[in-house]
Amino acid sequence: MATFTHASPIQATPEELYRFHENPHNIRAVSPPSLHILRVEAEETARPGENFTLTLRQGPCTIRWAGRWEEAVPPESLIDTAINGPFTVWRHQHLFHSQEDGSTLLTDRVTFQLPWYLGGILADGIVRHLIFPSIFRARHSATRKWFSSPR
Repeated sequence: MATFTHASPIQATPEELYRFHENPHNIRAVSPPSLHILRVEAEETARPGENFTLTLRQGPCTIRWAGRWEEAVPPESLIDTAINGPFTVWRHQHLFHSQEDGSTLLTDRVTFQLPWYLGGILADGIVRHLIFPSIFRARHSATRKWFSSPR
């Protein structure tokens, strides 16, 4: 299994970031333009043991992603795992750590494994070093913009 981590400061409290991330419907607000969220089937609040389903399109591929909230510890962390999706293993930790300057360090840590037919050093390297950095940079940038704009 491989792990990818991306962290950046966001001008919001851990409580604000937690509330934003615990609502799976907010994925639409932070997804990069190349990832189209077609449908979100979920409650508006993450609760351990609850399932959610996302239908998304990236390029010509439509993907149905079923997940489960594994852990919800306000305002410190949310963890979701995949039940069904493009990865054999997917565990996504959303971590929120208060900083001395009043910002919160938002950390996304993903432990994943590709299916055997996509496995190998090349595919793993492409996902970990090209695809994930692009997606999570865009997500953090969109999150930063969300919290800096009036609502």
